[in-house]
Amino acid sequence: MRLMLVRAPAKHTVESEVPEAVAAENQSYPPLALLACATHIKANTDHEVCILDAQLENLDYEEVERRMTEWKPDVVGVTVYTVGLVDCHRTVEIARRVKSVKHVVLGGPHINDFPMESVGLAGVDAVVKGEGQKPLELLLDCWERGEVAKGIPGVVAHPDDTVPESDTYYSNGLDDYPIPDLDLIEYEKYYDVMGKGGVFTTLITSRGCPYRCTFCNTPRHRYRVMSPERVCEEIENALAKGISEIYFVDDTFNITNKRVEELCDEIIRRGLDFSWTVRFRVKGMNRQLLEKMKAAGCQRIQFGVEQGTEEGLLLLRKDVTVAEIHNAFALCRDIGINTVAYFMIGTPVERTVADVMQTIQYSIDLDPDFVMFNILTPFPGTVIYDQGMESGVLDITPWQEFMAQPNEGFKAQIWEEHFSRAELRDMLDLAYKRFYWRPKFVARNVFQIRSPVDLMRKAKAGVRLLTG
Repeated sequence: MRLMLVRAPAKHTVESEVPEAVAAENQSYPPLALLACATHIKANTDHEVCILDAQLENLDYEEVERRMTEWKPDVVGVTVYTVGLVDCHRTVEIARRVKSVKHVVLGGPHINDFPMESVGLAGVDAVVKGEGQKPLELLLDCWERGEVAKGIPGVVAHPDDTVPESDTYYSNGLDDYPIPDLDLIEYEKYYDVMGKGGVFTTLITSRGCPYRCTFCNTPRHRYRVMSPERVCEEIENALAKGISEIYFVDDTFNITNKRVEELCDEIIRRGLDFSWTVRFRVKGMNRQLLEKMKAAGCQRIQFGVEQGTEEGLLLLRKDVTVAEIHNAFALCRDIGINTVAYFMIGTPVERTVADVMQTIQYSIDLDPDFVMFNILTPFPGTVIYDQGMESGVLDITPWQEFMAQPNEGFKAQIWEEHFSRAELRDMLDLAYKRFYWRPKFVARNVFQIRSPVDLMRKAKAGVRLLTG
């Protein structure tokens, strides 16, 4: 069978409180899940597969339909994020107009949380919950034999199918998956606005997360990691393509320091020369670890700080103190590793404007190289959403209606117990301007610009941030 995997256009994203500059950068990263599934299908089956990244090329729906008609897939697979549900639904409608398409299957983070709601959408034949490689292979084989899809692990396709947790497919052997075939995407077009301007890609070395932050819905099933040797093989494959910058997009890279140290040792042993970025927890960091990371090529660490008060950190279950956060950023600055700090405003503990201003000032006091602010947007399936329903601040009904009938007028709820949406937006704008309009920040980044391309990308992102 001919399989086209699609990242849908981002024309009707659910209105959220993430600044345009932040949302735009998400479109500049490779679609790793689609790439993993496509590589697996190509390596282990006789099915033909291609990837259409409509966001990278900023395609409209007319062009998406033209590409589908031209390639003539038998099956279209679409990756789905909750905020992109409207665009996913539009893509399904388009696929159903293409004469060659016999089946449509959905996968992705939204399916992990809402499989039954998703399989009920018009035009959808099946959904894959969990890791998609093997379930997708089994589903394609089933359809190729002309059989009714039923009882496939990790797949919901039949009225009799259920989704108990034990039936969801998760592989324990991440080393067994083939190295992603970068030739399936236009890898040279992806970029990192905070990077050095070289050819860039993302890479994931673990799956799942054992922590319990109240705002996060990352799957927590069986945290698993690749071996340092397997990770370095993937790095070497990327370097052979001319890639010089890699962003490790593991939900949390430093679950244990030992794992990070072993990977750094292997990178150094192999003499791999590239710059890299990771997402880190503050807890457990130390100078020895950071110095080894620096020696192995780490240029930037991204921290989910979220709040600037002990009360806020406790509410979000960050398992860290304000003092520990300060120490982590000071260590990185001393060793020469750039930092990015992520913050939320509009959390339940911010009851006054002074509370929000304290978080903004804390971001300045930390002195990271970049900050990203957003307004807390609780999603169904998270602890904080459940807390909001219990207290009457949030209502699940609009979400349920949206899941059943996606519409572009839907707005995700925020925590409006103490502030209105308009007030929070004003404070979000203020947070960005207070941080990025500082002479110290401007001067530092002027001296870090390495090329005309780097200048243009950073200038565009800066304009988006500072003008809202």
